[in-house]
Amino acid sequence: MRTRLACALVVAVLVLLARAFLGTTYPLAGAYSILLGFSVAAFVFGWLVPDEAFPVSYTRGGNAAHLDLAGPRAEAVERAMRDQLGLDVVELRAFGDEGSGGSTPLLMTLADGTKVFGKILATSHVSSDRWYRIVRTIMYGRLEDETTFSSVRRLIQQEDYALRLLDDLGFGVAHSYGIVELTPNREYMLVEEFFDGADTLGHAEVTDLVVAEGIGLVRRLWDAGLSHRDIKPANLLVVQGHLQLIDVSGLEVRPSPWRQAVDLANMLLVMAIRTDPERVYAAALERFTPQDVGEAFASARGMAIPTELQRYLKEDTRDLVGTFRRLAPETPTISIQRWSARRIGLSVSVVGGALVMLALSISIFFTVLD
Repeated sequence: MRTRLACALVVAVLVLLARAFLGTTYPLAGAYSILLGFSVAAFVFGWLVPDEAFPVSYTRGGNAAHLDLAGPRAEAVERAMRDQLGLDVVELRAFGDEGSGGSTPLLMTLADGTKVFGKILATSHVSSDRWYRIVRTIMYGRLEDETTFSSVRRLIQQEDYALRLLDDLGFGVAHSYGIVELTPNREYMLVEEFFDGADTLGHAEVTDLVVAEGIGLVRRLWDAGLSHRDIKPANLLVVQGHLQLIDVSGLEVRPSPWRQAVDLANMLLVMAIRTDPERVYAAALERFTPQDVGEAFASARGMAIPTELQRYLKEDTRDLVGTFRRLAPETPTISIQRWSARRIGLSVSVVGGALVMLALSISIFFTVLD
């Protein structure tokens, strides 16, 4: 804000000097107009848009997925928690950044020593999600029936709804304390129960019970007509030897059979990373048919597998996907390349735009040479 104010002041002074040089204004009158204009603008802006209404500053680095938690944003979080939920925050810090690419997770300690988990979503996250879906549509087509969120408010409402829905159905999820508003229509935070002493599945000990609970979780999602859509190690916690599901913002109601099959494949891969595929496959047959598993791994390819899970698979020396495909009945590959008018239009626009930019660059290059 200070930089922009300084730039505006410099421009105003330059305009004043130019007009004085041309004899179209008196220097004293021009200086008075600048002083009066800036004073009135600052007063009106401070009156109509007080800091309490827009408490978070968006300086350098504020539009990344992991927003800066220091300074004004930390103060805004503490004030919003106190005023909107009646909870006094005495400490907050970043938490779980390595497994989160589309939000800003943080851990807060309350005055009574209780720890709660917060997840900040901003308009930048909605924009990133929208561009991600456009790129994915060009590369793979629409993977399932879904629509983009029009605002960050809608996005965070979806996750709060998903948590409460799964809690009502008896799934092991965090209790939601509610949503707090940091900046109207721009930045919100979902406050959830924090599982102390929990480890993500990428680091926890995976017992036969955990494997069974993971497979059973997918079975229950299928039976309830739901799909998580982002099953990966960072979204599965082991709490006192039992599995807990987190990050349910992508929950889909009445998903396509393809999407449900992908959930099954990703869960089996997550479990196999920490154990072995033969053991996981045997456990899967207690809840699913061999044909279900075969279809799951006929569907799981490319961007259907979350990025974090792909990284684990690359680091593992075993061919886990190939092993599951050998264990399950042979099933023809289920392609996710779906062509549509939208996909064709987006592809043509991107290629055409790239060619136009290339032609302009070449033209400018040869013009400079001449």
